Parts: sequence; structure tokens; C-alpha cells
Amino acid sequence: MNDEKRIVVIGIGNLLLMDEGIGIHTINELERCVLHRNVTIYDGGTGGFKLIDLMQGADKVIFIDAIETGKSPGTIISFKSEEVKSLYRKKKYSLHDTDILEVIKMTEFLDNPPEIQIVGIQPKIIDYGTILSKELSDAMPDIINSVLKEIKDVCRASSV
Repeated sequence: MNDEKRIVVIGIGNLLLMDEGIGIHTINELERCVLHRNVTIYDGGTGGFKLIDLMQGADKVIFIDAIETGKSPGTIISFKSEEVKSLYRKKKYSLHDTDILEVIKMTEFLDNPPEIQIVGIQPKIIDYGTILSKELSDAMPDIINSVLKEIKDVCRASSV
């Protein structure tokens, strides 16, 4: 019997809007990493209900997304889905938050809903263009390390 937790990492964003595409840029960088066999990564694009299909059978889902926090560009925050649900009406968290909130709500109807973690990155520039701002480009190693730490924490917990 395999007790390893299945981890799905989904980058969300729009590559045509500069920093809004940080989730996809991160997935592209993660493709160059050697990941554990229980980790699957996906380009989730601009979200929507298709994300639920990508989450099927996962024990943990890690979303990577541009999140408006009012902090310095490149700032990384990590939080659980429950925090999005409880604070959603008070503050806009994602540049496509309706989709992500609805996806989180829909996972509650799955037979075995996954634990959801969001790794959010404060954007600097949301405008037409296909490259990241210098601040987010410079933050990419830290973003990758944050995601890898989330993965490692899940792997460590499942081996205990």
C-alpha cells in the first residue's frame, strides 16, 4: 500500500498580463526541477472549473497565483483555503478571485476533498506584456523555494 500523499501544484494566471502570469511562470520553472514521483504540476491558465478536474485524487493542492496584498512586489504569502473563504468579502485576494473561490467551494462536494494551500505573490505590474517585472523575476528563486518547501512539508508529514 502506498501511503505517500498525492500533491498537485497548479499555477494560475494570464501570461499576457505581465505579473498576473506569475503562477504560470513558476510552473515553467518547476518543470526544470526534479520533483518527487507523487507531485504533479499543471498550468491552470486563468482558472475556472476545469481546475477541479486537475485536483481529482489529490491529497494536497498548492495553487500559485498573483495576489493583491498591498505589500512590496515579490512578497510571498502562503495561506490555506479556509482563510480565503473567511476573508473573501473583506478583501480582494486574487486577480481572478471569483474563479478560485468558486473552485474551492466546489471541492467541498468531492468525495475526498484535498487540502488546499495558496502561495500568493504580490505583483508589481498588471499590464499587457509577456515578461515579469524585475521585482518578480528577482523573486523567482524565493518563490520556487516556497513552493518546494510546501511540497517537502507534505512529503515529510506523510512519511511520519
